[in-house]
Amino acid sequence: MRGMILAAGLGTRLRPLSYELPKPIIPVLGRPLCTYNMEFLAKAGVKAFVLNLHRQPKLIQQRVTGWAGKKIRVDYTVEPEILGTGGGIRNAMGFFSSGTFATANSDTVVRFPFGPALSFHREKKAQATLVLFPDPEKRYTPVWTDDTGRITGFGSDPGSGTRSGFYTGFQIVEPGLLLRIPPGRATCIIRDTYTPLVKERGPVFGYVSSGYFRDFGSPADYLSGTLALLSERSAESAPPAPSAAGVRITPPVYISPGAKISPGAIIGPDAVIEEGAAVAEGATVTRSILWPGAVLGPGQALSGAILTPRRLVPVP
Repeated sequence: MRGMILAAGLGTRLRPLSYELPKPIIPVLGRPLCTYNMEFLAKAGVKAFVLNLHRQPKLIQQRVTGWAGKKIRVDYTVEPEILGTGGGIRNAMGFFSSGTFATANSDTVVRFPFGPALSFHREKKAQATLVLFPDPEKRYTPVWTDDTGRITGFGSDPGSGTRSGFYTGFQIVEPGLLLRIPPGRATCIIRDTYTPLVKERGPVFGYVSSGYFRDFGSPADYLSGTLALLSERSAESAPPAPSAAGVRITPPVYISPGAKISPGAIIGPDAVIEEGAAVAEGATVTRSILWPGAVLGPGQALSGAILTPRRLVPVP
């Protein structure tokens, strides 16, 4: 089985951070964001990936290929003009000739029982199955299904169905569906492909599941999502670098082995110090992220913010 990570967006919600790095490779505990969904799918049986790229494609390839190494095959398509969630998948059509494939977004971290979703897809003989999560707070655009799981509508158009949840960005798709996507132009797969199919009562289903969902699309979501992942792995947090003698650390923290922490610094709780970042003598970091190459000066305090080599981004 093959997979696709949709990685060609502009990252407008993540600005100003996305002015410095494309959203798929913003650092999250020492690795590019998009690799979390890649790892999830790889553990579920996906053997090879394709990423569609737009901004700084060579940099994304370098970072993702560096993470994947020889463990996971990764191919890339480059879109000089963004082709959207439909056109981007259609543009990678040749990659999916071998059968059923899965796609995911590059700005989320999602986990759910993938095996049952795949079994549901096959039992229904679906052309596409969208993985849905409950949305009790009604934060996201709703997806509506009938009692068999067939999607009846999106958003404000429920058709004859009931509200089932929101679309996580994960979908399981048959290659034949790609013929329904217009080639060579930007399209939205929901609006331009699934909505017409749903009106024809085509085999487009929603699989209602549950699990872990974090959206990293804005600076606030990026900070809260990173700290949530940090809390999960607090027992495995990297130890202070050798230069960190005399540093006061309050977990949970992540300190890259390549970070420089000066004596007298106060780190944590909820502090992420990425590769090549530096915290000077007497500086304090809480509920914040230091990007690779960022420097926090002597005696400075950073709280509720993201510090990059070029800017400080406060997060309320």
